[in-house]
Formats: sequence, C-alpha cells, structure tokens
Amino acid sequence: MASPSPAFPTLSAAVLLGLGRPGAGDPRVRPLTILLAGTAASDTAQLRAGLEAAGHRCLLAASWPEATEMLSRILVDVVVQELTCPGARRFEAVKRLRAWPPPLSRLAMVAMAGQQERGLEPACQEAGFDALVSRPLSPEALEAALRRVVVARSPAEPLDALRREELLAEFGQEGRRIRDRAALDEAAACVVRLRSLPALPDVQAAAAQAARAFDSVGAKAAAAAARAIEAKPDRRPVLLQPLIAASVAAKMALRRG
Repeated sequence: MASPSPAFPTLSAAVLLGLGRPGAGDPRVRPLTILLAGTAASDTAQLRAGLEAAGHRCLLAASWPEATEMLSRILVDVVVQELTCPGARRFEAVKRLRAWPPPLSRLAMVAMAGQQERGLEPACQEAGFDALVSRPLSPEALEAALRRVVVARSPAEPLDALRREELLAEFGQEGRRIRDRAALDEAAACVVRLRSLPALPDVQAAAAQAARAFDSVGAKAAAAAARAIEAKPDRRPVLLQPLIAASVAAKMALRRG
C-alpha cells in the first residue's frame, strides 16, 4: 500500500513561531491545552469536565479534518485521537502528522480505543502514537497519561545557561550583548542564504556556519536546528521552517537576557 500523503496544512504565525505557546512553565505541573479528536459524546463530556476541573483547557474536534484545521491555528500540548475518529483512518492520520515538519510532527499524540486488541499497543507506537489508553478510564487516569507524554516531548530550553554565564563573566553585560547581536546577524545572513543556495555542499556550509554562530552565544536549540540541515541538506525544504522558528525563539530569549 502506498504511504499516506504528507500534505501539510498552512500554519498560522502563532503556531509556526510558538507565539503564546501553551508550553510556558514546568510541563510536570502546569495546565495543559488538550485536543480531543473524534471521542464519543459520552466520553467527551465526562473527560472534558474532569480535565477542565483540574485546570486544563480542552478543545474538541468531531473529525480529523476538523482537528487538523484547529492544529494549524492553535497551539496545543497533546492530542487524544479516538482510533475510530472520522477521517483519521485509524493509524493513517498520525502517520501523516509525523511526516509533517515541526512543530506539528513533534506533537504528543495519545490513541484512545474502546477495547484492547492483541498487538494494538505496539501497533500504535509503530504508527507514531506516544501512548494508548483504553476506555473506560477516568479523567484522572487520562490526565496522568497525558502528563507523561507531554513531559517526555517537552523541548529543550532555547539557551545554554552555563554558556550564557561564561559569556557574562568574560565580557560583562554590554560585551555579551554586543556578541549576541553579532552572532544573530551572522546566523540570520546564513539563514537567508539557505533559502536559495542551489548546491547541497553550499547548503551544508551555510548551515554549519549558522550552527557555530548560534553555539557561540549559547543558543543551543537554534544551533541544533541548523545542524539538522547540515546533516541532511536534501531535507532543507522541510527543516528550514523549524530553523527559522528556533532562530526567532533564540532572538527573543537573548533579548530577555
């Protein structure tokens, strides 16, 4: 059977750049933004009431196309997909999602099933789900499962705290700020070149230069995104947007000091 098409939805600026990200704060304790996709009405009412009573935000999608539309414009922490969700075709939706570029490909995904089948849990994991939960279950049990997968998928901090302290000790506040601006300017120029360079070796060289610039000021997440392009330059069309998002996050974090 042919693999599912990875048709990628158009993302809002909020989703692409992580503006207003629900992930602010410790993922072990903060409220979560949860999307319930295709869950039965009776389950949805009970689970939503329990999760919202615990302080979480619950979004509802009756079908997978509706869920995709919501994911393209609203930042969420985790999706709970009923395996019988209309339009999801059981495992096909999560397979498509994992083939999309970040941030959607990194979403925590939990499958929900009405009954346990032999081999269902490993099949869910192979398809791309982080966990499987089976009905009936309480809101408390679901919350615990969601918390585990969100913590496991929480991204690294954008800055290397130790490197930032080293720079401060060596150059002082103003000197570090000057180095930050120079590194960001150099990295931004590399990102601009990455958009149009035709030859893969040139793509690798520009990505490596961007990674070094980010590393020099402790912007570790952006450096990792640049190194991903250096390692797989043929995947530049997919990996460029995550690099841009990480660059914006690094710039904002550096400005905050």
